[in-house]
Amino acid sequence: MSRPARKRLFFALNPDAGVREQVAALQRSCGVEGRAVPPANFHVTLAFLGMQDAAVIPAVRAIASGLHFEPCTVALDQLGCFRRAGVLWLGAGTVPARLHGFQARLVEALQDAAIGHDPKPWKLHLTLYRKMRTPPPTMDFEAIRWRLSGFSLVESVSVNRGVEYHDIAQWGGGE
Repeated sequence: MSRPARKRLFFALNPDAGVREQVAALQRSCGVEGRAVPPANFHVTLAFLGMQDAAVIPAVRAIASGLHFEPCTVALDQLGCFRRAGVLWLGAGTVPARLHGFQARLVEALQDAAIGHDPKPWKLHLTLYRKMRTPPPTMDFEAIRWRLSGFSLVESVSVNRGVEYHDIAQWGGGE
């Protein structure tokens, strides 16, 4: 008997091409030694589901389809790091209340459906570097304004030299 297919899943906010380009330019200017996240992988995780049986995807999609994402704008204006993990990230000093509320409703809906997810408190951050080998930079930069209009269910796929992220489904995107 074969084992059920498993997929590494998460819900994410994916930047548009313009924001992705601005973040990549900031990333290049950091002068950090470490593993730079490829611009194609830039995202903000809303909820990390981890390894799940593929059979759960229809239920996960139904949960997301039942939620309303209200567009908002976030200013990516802070650099920070998770020192123990060696991660340099770009974040927001202020998270719009509607985004914070949406993320909380998403996690609550996952809990109500008994779908496993990472229970750590949410912090809006976009990872720039992993395995950072130098101290985080102290630098001034112009905030990157990001208009959020939707979210995605994403699969993380291991490849030869890292991971690729593939959208399984998207919600929102229109104004």
